[in-house]
Amino acid sequence: MRFRVLACDFDGTIATEGVVAPATLTALERVRRSGRRLLLVTGRTGPQLEMVFGSWDLFDRVVLENGAVLLDPSAGTERLLCAPVSSRLEPELRRRGVEPLAVGRAIYAGSVRHLEVIREAIRDLGLSLDIVVNRGGVVILPEGVSKFSGATAALFDIGETAAACVAVGDAENDVPLLALAGCGVAVANALDEVKAVADLVTLRPSGEGVADLADGLVADDLAAELAAAGGMGAARH
Repeated sequence: MRFRVLACDFDGTIATEGVVAPATLTALERVRRSGRRLLLVTGRTGPQLEMVFGSWDLFDRVVLENGAVLLDPSAGTERLLCAPVSSRLEPELRRRGVEPLAVGRAIYAGSVRHLEVIREAIRDLGLSLDIVVNRGGVVILPEGVSKFSGATAALFDIGETAAACVAVGDAENDVPLLALAGCGVAVANALDEVKAVADLVTLRPSGEGVADLADGLVADDLAAELAAAGGMGAARH
């Protein structure tokens, strides 16, 4: 078995408008029964994810907050993978009218329409932080934290390697995740910049595409899909 792990983004990938279709869950369960491991890697905070999705125990590890938090659903344990963003930032952002503002254990998230205000607030406070634009949202992170770092920690936790991982996503913050994986996959609805770094692009969007990917993974370790694409990274469609 070449690919022993499937790492999935949530919004726009396994979920459409926060909903994971039963057929997608069934396909992921088939991957699990094949002896492979599942990771969920999302920019959402725990409470945000819990509001729309309850099947956490399907996954061996859940990476929350764009790589800042690692959860083991079976053990019910959660740990920070970095120091939180400075608490000085939240009141300053709210003072400048950045609403709504989501506050995680380590990150803040807002709307892209406030991007310049967020940049100015960070600069005026003298903070060194990373800002990730994710479709219509902005995530404020400690330096060096990304889905790459979070998935790396999750893989280490389950005793697996990046080379054995297939990762699938749709948006800007998924680019580091796809770059980490032995095989990076973009769903059909992914942004062009995500498709540009992917080894494979699914024919169908979101959860349907993930279900197709899961089927190919179980059937022949993606051999047919990679052959049709001309080999790893050679042809992208």
